[in-house]
Amino acid sequence: MSDLENFVNQTGRDKLVKDVRKKINELGITYIYYQFVSVTGRIVGKGVPADHWENIAAKGFQLVYG
Repeated sequence: MSDLENFVNQTGRDKLVKDVRKKINELGITYIYYQFVSVTGRIVGKGVPADHWENIAAKGFQLVYG
């Protein structure tokens, strides 16, 4: 198993993902902006509807460069 798979499958993570969903709902958050530094040092990000939180927590997201 890869390091990423080990991280995503660690014990207790499912509960944390559900806890974050509860907080998203409580605060009325509709959009989440995921931001990180690229390998070239640029700050990049992507906005995603909050409805996709569980899927992104499990699989991540893909940026499209065009």
